[in-house]
Amino acid sequence: MDNRSHPRLHFRLPIRFIVEQPETRDSQAGQGMLKNISSGGILFQVEPPLPVKPGQVREFFFCPMPEQPAQLEQTEPCDLTHFEAQGLVLRIERPEPNSSAYGVAVQFLSALTKKDVTIKMTISPRGRAGIRSKPVKE
Repeated sequence: MDNRSHPRLHFRLPIRFIVEQPETRDSQAGQGMLKNISSGGILFQVEPPLPVKPGQVREFFFCPMPEQPAQLEQTEPCDLTHFEAQGLVLRIERPEPNSSAYGVAVQFLSALTKKDVTIKMTISPRGRAGIRSKPVKE
């Protein structure tokens, strides 16, 4: 029986992420696989392991990866809908047999929030397209 205080959703979902150190604003972006998530935390897998250690507090930004391979060439790791929270790294799990992906378990210290961005295109008289994005108020 699972005695967790937050029910977990178990599924595999490719994600992009950014991990940011709050004090210095240094960040690292990458891709991984979401294993489970709840309102209390997240477990995701990455290759190679992130430069984080258990006990460290970081800002985490996650977004689902596009389903179409052609869309994977985007330069921004999380440029549309994404989730963010401050979290405490609880543990780093060693890869399972026949895998090189490390697990990163994070306990959320702030509420997991969803951010939406809309993209608006305007066409100038010269025929060039300009792109602007701004957050959507919920």
